[in-house]
Amino acid sequence: MTTTLLRSVRRVPLDGEPAEPVDVVLADGRIAAIGVGLDPSGAAVEQCDGRWLAPGLWDEHTHFEQWAQTALRVDTAGTTDPAEACRRVAEHIATLTRSDDSVVVGFGHRMSSWSRMPVTAELDAVSGAHPVVLMAGDAHSGWLNTAAQRAYGVSFDGICTEADWFALMPRVGDDPHQLAQARLRRIRELFALGVVGLVDLVMDDHLGPWQRLAAEGVMLPRVDVGVFPSTLDEVIAAGLRTGDPLPGGDGLLRMGSLKIIADGSLSSLTAGVRDTHGDVHGHFAYTLAELVSLQTRARSHGLTVATHAIGDACLSQVLDAYEASRATGTIEHAQLVDRSDIPRILRHGLPLSVQPWHLVDDWRAMDELWADRCADAFPFRSLLDAGVTLRLGSDAPVAPLDPWRAMAAAVHRNTPDLASWHPEERITGAEAFRASVRTRVAVGQPADVILLDANPLEPESDSAANAQHLLDAKVSGTYVAGAPRL
Repeated sequence: MTTTLLRSVRRVPLDGEPAEPVDVVLADGRIAAIGVGLDPSGAAVEQCDGRWLAPGLWDEHTHFEQWAQTALRVDTAGTTDPAEACRRVAEHIATLTRSDDSVVVGFGHRMSSWSRMPVTAELDAVSGAHPVVLMAGDAHSGWLNTAAQRAYGVSFDGICTEADWFALMPRVGDDPHQLAQARLRRIRELFALGVVGLVDLVMDDHLGPWQRLAAEGVMLPRVDVGVFPSTLDEVIAAGLRTGDPLPGGDGLLRMGSLKIIADGSLSSLTAGVRDTHGDVHGHFAYTLAELVSLQTRARSHGLTVATHAIGDACLSQVLDAYEASRATGTIEHAQLVDRSDIPRILRHGLPLSVQPWHLVDDWRAMDELWADRCADAFPFRSLLDAGVTLRLGSDAPVAPLDPWRAMAAAVHRNTPDLASWHPEERITGAEAFRASVRTRVAVGQPADVILLDANPLEPESDSAANAQHLLDAKVSGTYVAGAPRL
């Protein structure tokens, strides 16, 4: 490996690091030395001129293949009713040649933002000979026209949700060459944002594209590759345990967790929640006994478990399952939290993998659907103050794969141009940054670092200004295991 000297950098003060410039040596994939006037023999020297050095960013919850696919799809985000989505489909079809009868795939709409439920006939009316599949922005439902239903051998009127949709979604493919190019573009986007690592939760192909990309010589980030129950048998048969290096990954690819989706989502109106009377509503994918069985099987084969729980009723059930199974891992999302469950989260030592940008997308829907419970929604301040560990991510493609947006949303709890939503649950920029990294700029740590043109934690006048400052961050260098990626 090449030895690199980063000459004259200032460390972003995540833990009170002094602001004086220092030299940092990256060697053998690690931070080998920090000091003043360092001059290691044969090092490649990067003159940093006082730029800021920080640990590289991680996105702790992604679906990389689906995120790459969205670059090829009709954008239905921001539509307010089915008719507007149909207009976008019609406009796209108008750009295609007469002989083209390919499948038209869209992505991005949110059922919770639509004024009414859709029906198949209105999509039929604008699609001509094209099968049309519109995927919801939360990836928990899809809207298909008659031609698409016929092509995939399904039949329903309106929306396909949850288990039926998850069985269908992997069958909706893309042109292989175009998808390969989209993957490469997405990886370049990661490095431009300062992302050095991902948790990739892979629904169908249990290792995803990562080993194939490595074999092709593509420069990769670090990836913890999680799997779903559908491919758990393959992982167990291969003898893979959480943390094991994956063959061909040069140490960058590791086995991740078993991912279990235990309830639905807010946007598809299927989250498992309690109302103010204590009645439970929503979709539960498993009984408690089934959850315990899955978690126990994963634990017995050396796998940690990442369990999706959006609603508070589901979160309570998931905590019951962790207690019974003695599995370890994370809770994913936890968008609505019963305060009485916080001590149980701590007792079981379960970090919460949360996606702050979902708050930006969903706060209006929460005001309507969870009107009496919003004080318990995305309670980041309360969780941190109680001692719960937070890990920030995006859930891409459900939200943009951009840690700066995630941090900004956690700091201001809205976009900077709008009032903070439940500001009592805001966290600081330093807290958000620490929840977005796995390492520190310290001797012996992995040489996964980024160079920034300004200190992203420079205090501003209020939370909106702090959020904007994070959004304005400019990454000028990204290193993974000491090797430059940007």
